Amino acid sequence: MTPEGWRGRVLRGLRTLPEPRDEAAIRAALAVRDLVTGRRPPPPVRPAKPVKPVEPVAPPKPLPGAMIRRPTGLPAVTSLPEEAEWAMPQGISGSGRPVRSLYQTGAGAGQKYDIDLLEQLNAEYRDRRIVPNPPSYSDTALAEAARRRVRWVNDMVGLAGLRTLEIGCGNGFEVWSLAHNLGCDAHGVDVTQYRPWDQLAGERVHFECADLAEGSPYEPNSFDRVLSFTVWEHVTHPYAMLKATYDLLRPGGLAWIRANLHAGPQASHRYRDIWFPWPHLLFTDQVVREWDVANGREPIGHAWVNRLSWLHYEYYADLLGFEVAHRAFTETPIDEDFYSRFEDVLGRYPRTDLRRDYLLMVLRKPA
Repeated sequence: MTPEGWRGRVLRGLRTLPEPRDEAAIRAALAVRDLVTGRRPPPPVRPAKPVKPVEPVAPPKPLPGAMIRRPTGLPAVTSLPEEAEWAMPQGISGSGRPVRSLYQTGAGAGQKYDIDLLEQLNAEYRDRRIVPNPPSYSDTALAEAARRRVRWVNDMVGLAGLRTLEIGCGNGFEVWSLAHNLGCDAHGVDVTQYRPWDQLAGERVHFECADLAEGSPYEPNSFDRVLSFTVWEHVTHPYAMLKATYDLLRPGGLAWIRANLHAGPQASHRYRDIWFPWPHLLFTDQVVREWDVANGREPIGHAWVNRLSWLHYEYYADLLGFEVAHRAFTETPIDEDFYSRFEDVLGRYPRTDLRRDYLLMVLRKPA
């Protein structure tokens, strides 16, 4: 058999190996190298012997800190022997003492992120607020927002007549609208019980106060659709919540999730009072609490938001076996002058993440 033929045979065999393939992949790569370069002749072809069936063995768990799957496309190289001589610099002193730098970032940048700066920036942005018209929390406004949201999701994934679950349902207006306008068997769950639940609950409107990341009151594989509107950023254990979502969906079911991203301009959730972008990246909670007190407000600081980027969501979805059926972002253009003034802090974040406020994902549980 030619070296090319042997190479194909080795590669086909490699694809049939169980995970993890690290050691097997290395051995196979070395065998291919030897065959192609002619370092030794290929072994004689022998008739295949019958193989005794064996019970499947689960792959070993990776060691703490180890990569789950190492890259296998690296070139074959020869390691240097431990005893090989290695030249070392001699007579060097002053290591770690810079002479000059083109950049000055971090604490050494000289900018003091205190109440005075917060007040100054708020005054500058009074007439060009990051959110000019914040949504109202009145009952009428919440009901109207629920109508828009439910129609939006229905137009994307279809909800009519299905068994649905809203994670983080809040006051429950979306759940009620699902049942009364689309004929859904509609369920809502939240870690906080809200007063309107008793008024909205009915034959097809159900509410539960529970943390799905800790335990679920629902049977597995029991929902056709899961919905969540800008709640995931407030979840303490987002991966556990996403796993619970996967478990609750029926095969072929869809999860429609919209989440506020941590590095986005609005993620502090204080845009009613703080009008410039990224206050949560520039100012600590303590500074904002002190500012609240100085202005006669309850010291609440920034809203608690986990630090997931959109890549975390995609990684978690892939890890659980979800298919990403749709992905989109709501973005706010970067204020370049503002960015330049505070690049010592904002420059630590990818610019792509700094302009992405919201992530919308539709995840499918494989049928």
